[in-house]
Amino acid sequence: MPNILWFCTDQQRFDTIEGLNNEYVGTPNIRRFMDQSVTFTHAFVQNPLCSPSRASFLTGRYPRTTGLRANGQRIRESERLLSRILSDFGYECGLAGKLHLSPCANGRVEDRIDDGYRQFWWSHDLMDHWPGRNMWLEWLKSQGVAWPKLLAEPA
Repeated sequence: MPNILWFCTDQQRFDTIEGLNNEYVGTPNIRRFMDQSVTFTHAFVQNPLCSPSRASFLTGRYPRTTGLRANGQRIRESERLLSRILSDFGYECGLAGKLHLSPCANGRVEDRIDDGYRQFWWSHDLMDHWPGRNMWLEWLKSQGVAWPKLLAEPA
């Protein structure tokens, strides 16, 4: 089976990527991915908001159908994600970052449906609202980096 890496940046407009001819913003890692893979340059989202858009591209269905029409809502448990389908066909699926198919706030990690991810390294953002459960910050801490201190230091 071929390996599949689905790389989805958050709040990334097409005109902010060096590989799509933006000469002012350097995105060398994204450019390297683009040079070695398929890049969809004429794709459109069903909804401009994070959660409904993710639900649509992970299910192939409209936000009104998935039940996730706005951030802060929850995808229906009956929805079948692409990651679940790939897992059913023998793929080892993992997520690093945020899935964001249900609300998460005040230390609460998002609820998951049967998404097919065996590895789930959840990290919603760079703030430490989820002590011990934000895997990006936990990795930074294991490397001796205190992220909130970096944000507070003068440039």
